[in-house]
Amino acid sequence: MVAQNWPNLYEELAARFGDHVAQARWTFCGLGACVDATLSLHDATPTLLAASDPAARSLGELLVHRAENGIGGEVRVRWDGGPAWLDAALQPRTALGGAGPHSARVLSLLGAPALLALEHRDREQMAHLDGDIRLAQAGAATAARDISPEGTPRPRIYIFEFTAGRTVRAVASPRSSRIIVRFTDPQTEDDANFDALSTSLAHDAGAGLLSGFNAIGHGDLDAALARARALGSRWQAAGLALVHMEMGGYDTPALRDRALQGLRGVTTSLGFSQSEYRDLVPSDEPETATIESAARRLGVNRLCIHADTWAMSATCGDPDGEREALMAGCLLASTRAALGRSAWPAAPGPAAVFEAPPDEQRSDRWNVVACAAPYLPRPVTTLGLGDTFVAGTLLLLGRKTRNGGNT
Repeated sequence: MVAQNWPNLYEELAARFGDHVAQARWTFCGLGACVDATLSLHDATPTLLAASDPAARSLGELLVHRAENGIGGEVRVRWDGGPAWLDAALQPRTALGGAGPHSARVLSLLGAPALLALEHRDREQMAHLDGDIRLAQAGAATAARDISPEGTPRPRIYIFEFTAGRTVRAVASPRSSRIIVRFTDPQTEDDANFDALSTSLAHDAGAGLLSGFNAIGHGDLDAALARARALGSRWQAAGLALVHMEMGGYDTPALRDRALQGLRGVTTSLGFSQSEYRDLVPSDEPETATIESAARRLGVNRLCIHADTWAMSATCGDPDGEREALMAGCLLASTRAALGRSAWPAAPGPAAVFEAPPDEQRSDRWNVVACAAPYLPRPVTTLGLGDTFVAGTLLLLGRKTRNGGNT
């Protein structure tokens, strides 16, 4: 790739972002949702390691090891008393959780139409939804503020954030990230109202997001995949061209592979973090050399990787439109990292670091495109950055063009 002035390119993108939103079509945001209990790992470490309960100390050692090596991701911990212990000892703050809800939040904030799958509408879950987020209710896309909560709360998911350069026990973490800790295996949202309404809207929608299968663990993964497969098939039959599966971290490679196989032929697009991709495609070669063959093997026409300092896709679509979509995702994620919350995208500030992205490649059918990301070494938050990135890419990839089709 020819050297680019990335700060200027992002400033220009921020200035025209309103045009992209004006072309937005429905994005269907499913299928996992939860309430996150968030904590600073730096603050939590002394309490965990000094605890009398050996399960707490074991969790502390696990978290410290990962943070000292810059490893984020998701882990399943078998400790029935863990949630009650953490709530009492560390008093975490609660926040919106799940790729679907985070994506719906970003899109709704921007003014783009988004429909969220949400079966569990208990008081705690609903309290963390922005009022403008749309849910399916009585055959209509209804603002969350107009829906009364019902049901009992589900177990929370615990998020431990760590920051580059800050010490974890005795070693400074080499990067900023977060570790997601599950003590249960929640199912995906089996929202019949969402299924029906999204199918009726699919003929003029831009994108559908399927996610959350990584949180099922050893629960009934096959049943969840069967429901998602049926839904995705109905979307496609109605005319929806872009069905994206965002991977997340799975408990075992076997569960990840079951999820990929279970939705093969329904998903047209796959998304991975860099570490998730490296787990799937272990290689000494750079991602540029393996991403096209991985996309072919997995049966999709688009595969995306988002890393700390860059984003990359192998696509059968328009390469310039794909790069713009990658940049939109990066810009929204960087804005969230800088402010600690989702917001209308702003041009990157002076703290943003730009590194050269991977090389691009062109061929007759496939194109590998990449962009530098406005990377913040010390973000206000790392929570929801990947989901925010996904929302930005789907927003642009699902836009309506002047002739009525996708970009």
